[in-house]
Amino acid sequence: MVRSVTALFVLFLCTILFQTQGFGQKIKPLGLFLTDSIEVGKPVYFSLSVRHNPKTEIFFPDTLYDFSPFEIISKRAFASSTDNRGSLDSAVYQLISFDVSDAQALKMPVYVFHKKDCTAVFTKPDSVFLIKSNVVEKVKTASLKPETSLLPLSSEFNFSILLGSIALIIGVVGSIYWVFGQDIYKQWQLIKLQRRHLEYIRSFNRLMRNARDRNNIKDAEKAIIVWKNYLERLEKKPFATYTTREIMDNMPDEALAEALKNMDSIIYGQVISKNMAESLEVLKSGATRIYRNKRRFILDTPMS
Repeated sequence: MVRSVTALFVLFLCTILFQTQGFGQKIKPLGLFLTDSIEVGKPVYFSLSVRHNPKTEIFFPDTLYDFSPFEIISKRAFASSTDNRGSLDSAVYQLISFDVSDAQALKMPVYVFHKKDCTAVFTKPDSVFLIKSNVVEKVKTASLKPETSLLPLSSEFNFSILLGSIALIIGVVGSIYWVFGQDIYKQWQLIKLQRRHLEYIRSFNRLMRNARDRNNIKDAEKAIIVWKNYLERLEKKPFATYTTREIMDNMPDEALAEALKNMDSIIYGQVISKNMAESLEVLKSGATRIYRNKRRFILDTPMS
């Protein structure tokens, strides 16, 4: 039986308190499901924690991350705590799955920020097992007793009508799928694409606004990381680890190249530029252009 939400969080807190990552050790994130079983369509919780040097900057995946075979419902992040073993960051993800596989595994990364890039360090895979409500109870064998009295005959069931109804339903459903199946699938792909784009726009706009209003270089760095992670999901390429030169090789655009160079000079030189907000707007427009091309590609590509 699935445990209560309160019990899950108690288990999660006990798990992260025993993580013993020291200052000089390699970063090893810990990812665990807070229950050992799952039911189709019902939430399950996954804890992610990492202990690291307080000087190291760590980012956790947000709702734009691909949690396959799970879908994200919500994320709850906990405040960092620091002691003589280092800083401990942790979060709990509420997930849901419609997969019917007996065992379903998940591993997640934490992103370690360096001067020139952001490195993904993955947890070991953890698994949950599917609960199937398909137990059939054994039926006791009925004993036969002779019956000599006459009984009225029941009316005979018309199986031809049943078979005809089933055939009609199958024909209608098959016809709908034949005519509209491709459009339905495309619309579902477009809905997921739009949802991820809106989440990216909200995150990027918030960081860009903070960087502009507060002249905060840290928020500008985080905005660049969000931008690269979003492009990585759109293009299926490791943009999070690309340098500016590698990005330009994959996205030749003079305005985009100029904006990236300007942001590099701000981030690595730690000097605020009056063109910072303008450069971030150029990056935002470039990602939006790629998103629109992706939508057009889905609409124009015939289904096999």
